[in-house]
Amino acid sequence: MAFRFAYALMPAVFLATALPAGAPALATQSVTPAASTGAVLDVTPLTAVLDARKRHTEFFSTSFNAEAGEVRFVGTELVVKDAKGTAPDELFLGVTLSCTSPSGRVTSAEAGRNVWPAGSDFTIPVGFTMQTDVAGTHKCRSDVMMCDPGNCASPTGKGRVAIVTQKMDPKNFSLLYVSTALPSWAQSTRVPLTGDRIVKPGKTYSMSGSFDVAEAPGPIRVGGILSMTNCIEKAYPDVCKGAGKTAIRGLATATVSLTLQQVATTPGATCATATATKGSGVGTTKISWQQHHAVLTIFVPDFTLSPAPGCGKTIKVTVAVKAGKGNAIALEAGSKAKITSVIYAIPGDVIPQGR
Repeated sequence: MAFRFAYALMPAVFLATALPAGAPALATQSVTPAASTGAVLDVTPLTAVLDARKRHTEFFSTSFNAEAGEVRFVGTELVVKDAKGTAPDELFLGVTLSCTSPSGRVTSAEAGRNVWPAGSDFTIPVGFTMQTDVAGTHKCRSDVMMCDPGNCASPTGKGRVAIVTQKMDPKNFSLLYVSTALPSWAQSTRVPLTGDRIVKPGKTYSMSGSFDVAEAPGPIRVGGILSMTNCIEKAYPDVCKGAGKTAIRGLATATVSLTLQQVATTPGATCATATATKGSGVGTTKISWQQHHAVLTIFVPDFTLSPAPGCGKTIKVTVAVKAGKGNAIALEAGSKAKITSVIYAIPGDVIPQGR
């Protein structure tokens, strides 16, 4: 199984970078589980209300048994109903999804955005694939940190935020999900590979690469979870220092697209192609100065390879982020230890229906 992902500001030439498949195993004693657990879907939050006075709140917690070397997709969604109780103006909500191995190794990702009393309902999704390093019981949890925007090292902010549960809305509700063990080709990677990148107004940042899915027996889901920030100032995030002109109360707009193409092994062969649609993430998102941050999802849910002669088992993936008029956008990669933006390829039936 091989994976390569390249990136560039169009129309520059792509620079390819090879990544290792899966996480390195740790030299530690494994604990054999009673049995490898199937998929876990937790739809009952530990709390229905987030209180900024607690600063850190665990809102989902679950566990699963696994053998060493299993690949799992782990995802969480914090669906926020409103922030009418926040005071005086805004709160930053930072969601961290983490899984801890019996060896002590932690795999984590995070994303977040600001919330304010007049804001509408929204969702903060976080997800990644992970490879278990040892056998035993692995524990996963979703936490939220609430603080005054731009001052998260200070005492906590003030206010309460309501979480949407399945009882409140059976179609769009908060959850934590761990897939059953996936085939070895399933994977995800942090993007952009070299760290945070600026997308200036009128420019497009394009990431292009490929997934080797030779062992995939059926439809494949390819998607991304992209974390972005409106560069309202040059001081934060650090990459915004290269944004050019900024406006502290300015708007940023982001248009995201995803294109898949089965790579032909014979010149001239007609192979499968697909693009994400409006219903699966395509469109323009406005990121206000109050919101400041945004987390966007985009995917093709069921890409099927053509069996035609001359068509290979590799999918070329292109994800593009275009910044419209207004402020520049910071596309955030996080770090090698903690993922922010991620691109993934998994079996088409892994994600809970409707997500």
